[in-house]
Amino acid sequence: HHRGPKPAHLSTMLRIARRRVCTAGGGGSASDRFWAWTTQQRPSWRESPTEAAVAFCVFGVTGSTSVALVRPALKRTIGLEGSMREGPWSYRITSLVAVSPIYATLLVSFGTVAGRHRYFAYMANKIFGRFLPNFVMKRISETAGWCFPGSRIVK
Repeated sequence: HHRGPKPAHLSTMLRIARRRVCTAGGGGSASDRFWAWTTQQRPSWRESPTEAAVAFCVFGVTGSTSVALVRPALKRTIGLEGSMREGPWSYRITSLVAVSPIYATLLVSFGTVAGRHRYFAYMANKIFGRFLPNFVMKRISETAGWCFPGSRIVK
């Protein structure tokens, strides 16, 4: 009797997917292939549950990591302790000022590792854009604009 086509094994499917990812950038070094993979256009998180899950995970890990780095650093460097809820105000203000650039930097790093560099570079650009004057953002676009594909600083 006839059984039809054999089902693809998971290892075969993974090998095919890996081959497609590794050749997405037209060959080249591993870093070239990774960059091609992480900067490729992806669907919106609003349209894709997978993209939403990746984005929520990256935002969560980034937030936790940035606070975990800043809190002890404030205590060690300037002896400042407190919380956002109970204060003191010096802690609240210093913490916000310190967390923002660290958060934005970690966001791009974790987002890139998760294969979503374009989206998270755009989000970090928005964060930096709120704190940095326009002439500084323009300077960044002139020197590192290639790192922010599709963001407003490239234009």
